[in-house]
Amino acid sequence: MIKNLLTLCLLFFCPFFNLNAQLIQDDFSDGDFSNNPEWTGDTNDFIVNETSQLQLNFEEESLRPAYLSTEVENGNLDEKEWRFDVSLDFSPSNSNKVEIYLVSTTADLRDFENDGSIQEGYYLEIGENGSDDGISLFYRNGDNNTLIARGGDGDFASAFDLRIRVRRDTDANWEIAVAPSKGETFTTIATGKDDSFNEIAHLGFICYFTSTRRDRFYFDNIYLGDYVFDTIPAQVLDYEILSANEIQIVFSEEIDSTSATNINNYILSPDEISPATIQQNEDTVWLRFENAFESGLDYSLTVENISDIEGNLSESETIEFFYFEVEEAETGDVIISEFFPDPTPVLGLPDEEFVEIYNRSNKFIDLKDWEISDNTSSSGTLPSYILYPGEYLILAPSSAEESYVEFGEVLIPTSWRALNNGGDSVTIKNPEGIQIDGLGYDLSWYQDEEKSEGGYSIEIINPNLTCFDQNNWRASEATSGGTPGNENSILDLEFTGSSPEILSFKATSPTQLEIQFDKSMNLNSLLNAEYSIIPEIEITVEEAADNSVKLNLANELVNEISYEITINEVEDCNGNISQNLTSSLLYDIIPPQLDSLLFLSDSILLLTFDESFDPSSAENIENYDLSPQINVQEAQLWSENQVVLIWENDWIAGFPYDLTINGISDLSGNEIVDFKKEIILNIQVKPDFNDLIITEIMANPNEDQELPNRQYVEIYNPTDQLLSLVDVNFMDERDTASLGLNYIAAGEYLLLAPSSAVEDLSPYARVIGLSPWPNLNNRGDDLQVITDETIINQAFYRDSWYKENFKYDEGGWSLEMIDVRNPCLGISNWRASIAEVQGTPGDENSVTEENIDQSGPELEKAYAPNSKELMVFFDEVVDITQIRKNQFNISPEIKIERIEMLDLRTIKLVLEDKLKARVPYRLNVNNLTDCVGNIISSEANSVNFALAELAEQGDVVLNEVLYDQKSGGADFIELLNISDKYINLSGWIIEGNSQKNVILENENVIIAPGQHLALTSNKASTIKDYPTSHNEENIVEVNLPTLPNGEGVVRIKSSNELLEEYFEYSDDLHLPFLRTVDGVSLERIHPEAPISEPDSWSSAASAVGYATPGKANSQQTNENTSFGNIEANPKSFAHNQPGRNFTLINYQLEDAGTKATVKIFDLKGTVVNTLANNETLSNTGFFRWDGVDMQGRKVRTGYYIIYFELFTSEGNMRVVKERVAVGF
Repeated sequence: MIKNLLTLCLLFFCPFFNLNAQLIQDDFSDGDFSNNPEWTGDTNDFIVNETSQLQLNFEEESLRPAYLSTEVENGNLDEKEWRFDVSLDFSPSNSNKVEIYLVSTTADLRDFENDGSIQEGYYLEIGENGSDDGISLFYRNGDNNTLIARGGDGDFASAFDLRIRVRRDTDANWEIAVAPSKGETFTTIATGKDDSFNEIAHLGFICYFTSTRRDRFYFDNIYLGDYVFDTIPAQVLDYEILSANEIQIVFSEEIDSTSATNINNYILSPDEISPATIQQNEDTVWLRFENAFESGLDYSLTVENISDIEGNLSESETIEFFYFEVEEAETGDVIISEFFPDPTPVLGLPDEEFVEIYNRSNKFIDLKDWEISDNTSSSGTLPSYILYPGEYLILAPSSAEESYVEFGEVLIPTSWRALNNGGDSVTIKNPEGIQIDGLGYDLSWYQDEEKSEGGYSIEIINPNLTCFDQNNWRASEATSGGTPGNENSILDLEFTGSSPEILSFKATSPTQLEIQFDKSMNLNSLLNAEYSIIPEIEITVEEAADNSVKLNLANELVNEISYEITINEVEDCNGNISQNLTSSLLYDIIPPQLDSLLFLSDSILLLTFDESFDPSSAENIENYDLSPQINVQEAQLWSENQVVLIWENDWIAGFPYDLTINGISDLSGNEIVDFKKEIILNIQVKPDFNDLIITEIMANPNEDQELPNRQYVEIYNPTDQLLSLVDVNFMDERDTASLGLNYIAAGEYLLLAPSSAVEDLSPYARVIGLSPWPNLNNRGDDLQVITDETIINQAFYRDSWYKENFKYDEGGWSLEMIDVRNPCLGISNWRASIAEVQGTPGDENSVTEENIDQSGPELEKAYAPNSKELMVFFDEVVDITQIRKNQFNISPEIKIERIEMLDLRTIKLVLEDKLKARVPYRLNVNNLTDCVGNIISSEANSVNFALAELAEQGDVVLNEVLYDQKSGGADFIELLNISDKYINLSGWIIEGNSQKNVILENENVIIAPGQHLALTSNKASTIKDYPTSHNEENIVEVNLPTLPNGEGVVRIKSSNELLEEYFEYSDDLHLPFLRTVDGVSLERIHPEAPISEPDSWSSAASAVGYATPGKANSQQTNENTSFGNIEANPKSFAHNQPGRNFTLINYQLEDAGTKATVKIFDLKGTVVNTLANNETLSNTGFFRWDGVDMQGRKVRTGYYIIYFELFTSEGNMRVVKERVAVGF
């Protein structure tokens, strides 16, 4: 296989030739055919396309021929040459053809169609009936034409893309030649003679076409001028290495045979040798050398003195290439050098897995049909790719190709098996199934607990180590998290790994010992090492193999005696030496004894023995037999002395079975032989509601705490029975993990934790390691212990549960339940630990005290997501075992089909009858209790609800805006439902100047007909700032965008985007006499007043505290607007009294376009204010007067005259006067 290091190209033909006097040359590279030169004719029917070609682009419905022509400088046709690149993307015919006018006396190339035409000239025609389409040259004189020359039949019968050249000499001899597109190797296809005409005038094209060919004619590189002569020598265009000693070279044009086959014109370096033989055909030569190229070597081939057919001699050119030969890979030639199983959190690498491989051999290796797999049976196949010596290559899933290409070369297998975060295997095999490299990793490979949480790759330290060493791997030190496609960040070619350790030491017989090491060993060092044992026995080495050695003893071992072996010096295969290694064993000739058994389910049995046993024998299902027969499906090692047996079918409760065990051996090789035990299945107890209780939560550990820096959740069994945890799951709001084949004893505190934390937390209690671990949110989470049938226990913890803010802020303090006998209390039954070590995992809580719950649950709200379901929410955990559907009553009556528990505080009612829209309902709940028996009270057992509908424009309006809150306060906006619908605000969007927030993303808030609803970023702050002017039930805390002071925008969109309110606010909309607008809201004076009109808004009245969140506006008029011509409403108002502090001058006119002047006079006739001056009015509208003069000052109390002067479009004038009273 050859990898070219040189890219060669052929330039456009013009630089290779001498162009004498040219009359026309146009390659349309300027994108324009209207000048330089100017083409005329059907200009609307042609374009210059993206590739700078002139293209027919006929768009009219009625078809007709289309032409372009250009005027040429006067002269004769002697010694002239025409060139055209012509492409027809179809097979030509008489209906779809082109005529190329070499010369025409008229600019209108279709003039010959007219009576008395004087058009004269020569043209080429391509396209005719039948399949004999050729190219023909005609002389035209008016509507008569004469054939001069014609090419071969069928030369142009198919679509073509050619360069056409026409020449005429001084004797009127004509020649037509063609070459490949943009090529210079012309072939003459027709000749003829005609001297009927000898003047240059116009040049151009006529296209004849049907509807499907209206845009499939292309023209380029138009030339008319003197003959074009070749003065530029041939150049190397391309090359290819054909074999180990053959090269093919392609030149830019046909070359002379004599120079092309001269071996002295080709010199190959190094060694400066010439080819042994050369073959040549037109523009191509084939060189064969005596000796084969050397793999992995750079070569340069000098080519010189090559002549083209015109005698132009080439200068020296050099072809550089790199030659290599593909070789088969052996095990270890290519290794896995880096892998990325857990990309989250993202530090700098893409959020995608990868495996990096490295060619540490000197071979060029083709990866075609290699396979990469994990510990499953499926694998991904690699495409062909030549992996160079010393090259790194990234293997990744197809979704990651674009992300990783910036880091290095990427190869995509046909499929990708996701790498497990906590541990997995990765194997690379060649097409024959031979493993080239492989590894099996777990979290310990990171050698860094923090980095094992994700975001970092695992890199090899020294890729050249002969033998595997786990210590040769650790987490990347790159700031981006890894080094895909590049040298590893932790590269250390001097690193040899760690010294070998004894992994196990056991007696395989009374006179034989076996020592197993933690890595592959130097076999000679094992054979030559000195071994000694205490009590002393003579030792000889029997054999050594990879990572183990077998020793023979001169005397037999004695039962129940402890022996210690010492090895003076051994060496692993990487050269690391260990001295004076020791290990001990207690020689045992008694087989394991069965201590106890426990049914985890009707088909799962846990056996516990009195000592550790050999895992392979314990997991061999052939070693167990049950009578009456039920086959063992699987035997799983549960601990060093426990095994779980999973049977294919359930046992029958109360029926006696005989279990026989054979072949299970301890670590000394002692086998159980024909052990039998009668077993009767007792119905195992599965946990029910509150049989398991979440009693402690370590959500936010830190490095400074005395306890391990690990998250954990403690569960407690308050019953007096051992409970099976099979089919029990632990979950939060995002993830679910099974507790597996496990149990919890009566009164036991059991810890749930990430699998990686088991070792750290085991000193405190028994730990169940979970993977995936539902990562606990610091600020709060919803934790549940559940089965498929029921919710056992639930904890909705929040940061407020700590009760001591500094403990939450510091981290490292667990949350503990105060009274485990009252597990349903929620926040009142939890607080931060007071233990000295900041938690009590596996022990009674440090905050334990009596905490009696004497209050019943409260019904918080009900929500109907559709017409057949109702969600019911309570403020605390309810007793799910006592819930019946007759405890729920809906009025007007709706029958309930069934009830479903969604969690311990939420119930779904499935209804028999459908709810009706726009009907208010009331839900009553009776005789429902919390989990300690407190019954719901009559004051807290009912709520109103309704079936929500989608909003439409005008259903809900923006009614009030507070954008300049009091110091330390909160902005709010108020919505008013003016429809008769109940409307859900979930998913609505509020947009400010720079933020766009979904205000209620996962919460359902219904706004009822006529309801005012204030949306604030801080409900408590809004209530505090407006203590007398708010309605607390109508204030909701939401994710409100920031509303800037001074001016800004508020845009409200419903979730279905059918409703939108857009308001541009500013301080100018406030009453002018206000000293400050801090804490003063803008109120809409009427729900249907135009939102964008300044007169539709006013400052909230001082008498109500300057804002009315959740209440009717202080400035709102509830009267229907009266327009009967012109009327002021109200007729009186006061500056400082509750209610509206302005009047509206409403008008209704018969004709739009009427002009008006509106002024306010006092009783003395003095103009106080001008509201409009010769302003054009619509049919209806209003003006507002706030009782201020032209300087914005409050007017004195008394009567004032509103003077309304109208001028109609017919020139008529009308004056209307209204009197209003202004009070203090």
